[in-house]
Amino acid sequence: MDAIRGFCFYVVLGVTVIFLSLAALLAAPFTNEVWRYEKLCRPWAKFILRTLEVICGVHVKVEGWENMPEATSAHVVLAKHQSAWDPFWLGAYLPARASFLYKKSLHWIPVVGWLIWSMNMLAIDRSQGRSAFQNFMSKGPEYLRRGWWICLFPEGTRVPPGESWPLKTGGARFAVAHGVPILPIAHNAGRCWPKNSVAKHPGTITVVIGKPIETVGREPHELTESLRTWFAETEERISR
Repeated sequence: MDAIRGFCFYVVLGVTVIFLSLAALLAAPFTNEVWRYEKLCRPWAKFILRTLEVICGVHVKVEGWENMPEATSAHVVLAKHQSAWDPFWLGAYLPARASFLYKKSLHWIPVVGWLIWSMNMLAIDRSQGRSAFQNFMSKGPEYLRRGWWICLFPEGTRVPPGESWPLKTGGARFAVAHGVPILPIAHNAGRCWPKNSVAKHPGTITVVIGKPIETVGREPHELTESLRTWFAETEERISR
């Protein structure tokens, strides 16, 4: 039954993303990324989460709303990455526009890649090695100045619930270099939306918004280790 519900959900997701992509591409010559994000992408992300709730019985509970900063203050969001659910929630409910750091190769995916390309977010070419990170370090501040929050998944890949993965330090290094606070976000979405699975399991995803972490005078590796500990402890608590 979970697989059938998941299949029905993906039908809705697939059909609507086609229309969203076409709308974004047609609007691109006449609008900017802010308009397309707020008028097209954010409402669509909320619709998909609502569809997930109606079809698959996946609800969301949020802890720590009081920790969410105002949209006007620049932040780097470092979030857990358990499934494809994560970008939907971040894109829908972060108060500022979310600019994700992602692989440039995603632009080659039909339809979805075109949509990502049209939003002009932070694409990096991993084949360039260290220069790709330097490109991010130089381009990122401009996004912050324009009111975007930079979102990274420091695990670097989707990690199933209960498993640990070394965190990459790139997000902390960027935040420290530019004196921007880190907003940590943990959740257990992988229990309802498993990695590499059509099935969607009914239940409640718990999202925990941590207190913003000041980075001035901090050391990136120490910050990353603190974040890893917080992720592990938070996931253990909300998964009991």
